[in-house]
Amino acid sequence: MVNKESNIDFFITSDTWFGRPQILEIARRTQFSSIDDMNEKLIKNWNKQVKKGDIVFHLGNFAWDPQTAKNVLKRLNGEITFLVGNADDALLEVEHEFDNVTVLDDQIVELPQFDSVICHYPLEVWNGKDSGTIHFHGHTTFSHKTDLRSANRVNACTDFWNYAPLKFSTIKDFINGKR
Repeated sequence: MVNKESNIDFFITSDTWFGRPQILEIARRTQFSSIDDMNEKLIKNWNKQVKKGDIVFHLGNFAWDPQTAKNVLKRLNGEITFLVGNADDALLEVEHEFDNVTVLDDQIVELPQFDSVICHYPLEVWNGKDSGTIHFHGHTTFSHKTDLRSANRVNACTDFWNYAPLKFSTIKDFINGKR
């Protein structure tokens, strides 16, 4: 995919739940007045961070229904690679219509060029855990919060990152003590 010497970075996010009315209550997204308000702000935040050619990994639970998935995908910047979450039927129904979308079959993906492992679910153990490999996951909007003092495991749920994709280099710099 990408060689380690290149300066290519990527963005990562999870559990955007575009179009799911219940998510406002479930994830306590009280700052949004409606699901339409949430969708618009998440799209705006995404496109503010991500440019057209940027790489984005979405770790599951993208959108609630196929029409919302289609409408949102038309507006999002980036080359988006999806790991399927526990509720991504809507995405799978429309993903073939978009040239900038790839869906991976694997549920645990190693990115050796970034010394990272990505998965929809949080893992207790992953390849390279003891040597500093970072594990990014989604699925848990209330538990498994990022605590880099205990493990190099990052919860990529959008709720924890100001409702925008997180840049890999930001986390890597933090871990390496550059921030």
